[in-house]
Amino acid sequence: MEEARGLAAGCMVETAEGPVPIAETPGKGFPVLTRLPSGRLGFRQLIKVIAAGPVPLVRVVLTTGHAVLAARGHPFYRAGMQPVPAAELAPGDTLETASHYPAGYVPAGAGPEAAGPWVAVRVVEPAGEGQVFTGTVHETHALFVTAGVLCGE
Repeated sequence: MEEARGLAAGCMVETAEGPVPIAETPGKGFPVLTRLPSGRLGFRQLIKVIAAGPVPLVRVVLTTGHAVLAARGHPFYRAGMQPVPAAELAPGDTLETASHYPAGYVPAGAGPEAAGPWVAVRVVEPAGEGQVFTGTVHETHALFVTAGVLCGE
């Protein structure tokens, strides 16, 4: 049986209007930032957003200091567009991002492990249970969360 998918209510997704909590998107058809089949960035409609749960959650903490709260089975994309369930991510896994940092750049508030062109997983930890939201992204079936990494829908 496939594990539940979805992002916690407060998880911010990148939309054409700026960052919006996923819980505020149902019924609104927001255009969200995604990676197009060509490899370029673009916007596609996020539709049919539904809530589910409670489901087991994990907190994915990134080297940038950001954290994403998601269902254990929610897909994240490792660098190279390899989907992997959130609970199977491991420290050091590099993730698909909307942009890359210049070599040696460290985002404000992040540790020295954030230096370099990739965002990586620092830790994945259990985070109890909670409600999650998921929907359909037209054409690509993926969206960027405000933490800067590409997730499945």
